[in-house]
Amino acid sequence: MQGLAYLAALFLAGVLAVAGVGKLRDRPGTVRSFRALGLPPGLAAALPVVELVVALGLVVLPGWSAAVALALLAAFTTFLARAVRDGVVAPCNCFGRAGDAPVSSVELVRNLLLAGVGLVALTASGPQRPSLAAVVGAVVAVAVGRLALAKYRHE
Repeated sequence: MQGLAYLAALFLAGVLAVAGVGKLRDRPGTVRSFRALGLPPGLAAALPVVELVVALGLVVLPGWSAAVALALLAAFTTFLARAVRDGVVAPCNCFGRAGDAPVSSVELVRNLLLAGVGLVALTASGPQRPSLAAVVGAVVAVAVGRLALAKYRHE
């Protein structure tokens, strides 16, 4: 089980790293998106750094860092749920240019799935070699989740 927990931490680290780097690479887009969503522009500079630090933490101290990642996901999800509820039409820019679609319930579902991964990662006690079964299971779960979210977005 420890191998699966660490694999979950690595997956979450990858997601946060992609998000942080994406925001840094498209800083003007991130600032525009944050302004459109009613967030202070200074957060556009700080958030990618926080995401990258948490991603690194998930690699070296997975259990504790998973708790921080879950807190971030809870904050992101709460904010995005309010934006969806209020009918805000602005891009999430969650992953830089790769995320230009307007905020929708897809981001909420994605964050809930990531929170599930974070809950598994909470049990990781440190870096572990995952079993082949854990890797295959994780790859299948990610593929199914990605297909489901893509289908949901296009309906």
